[in-house]
Amino acid sequence: MKSLLYRGLVIVTAMTVVISCDRIETKKVSSSEYLSESWKAIDLHKVDGYPTFDTCSSQAEGEALRVCFEETVTSTFYESFGKHTIVVNKELNDTIVVNFVVNEKGKYCIDTLAITPEIRNEIPKLEQWIHEAAQQLPQARAATKQGVPVKTKFKIPVVLKVE
Repeated sequence: MKSLLYRGLVIVTAMTVVISCDRIETKKVSSSEYLSESWKAIDLHKVDGYPTFDTCSSQAEGEALRVCFEETVTSTFYESFGKHTIVVNKELNDTIVVNFVVNEKGKYCIDTLAITPEIRNEIPKLEQWIHEAAQQLPQARAATKQGVPVKTKFKIPVVLKVE
């Protein structure tokens, strides 16, 4: 009697599993479709972690690191410019935009310089001084996106006020 009851229980359980598995629908997703959806979720215009310097390591994550990075770059540029004596024929009050890249290894590269012809005429060595200032920057750790080091672009305004 027990074996009959046991067999009945096994048959009912097997039938339940077979019937319920037929009702489950699975959708196969191709790897290209999965990657396409993943890429849509990633904002490629923002980094998770900004480039940092050893001097910024005490800062919290996010905005504080960005501010520390930008202040370090700006102060390094102005210190480097302060070593030069600038003599001009007329008063200058302008802003130069230095576009530079920090690559995946933390190395710097000046991308473009927006220097007006008037400033080039008045301060012909300015571009050279900007490149020298970039070489004075301390070694950086690259920005990260999902834990992977990435290349980032920055704009640093350099205000020239010479009387």
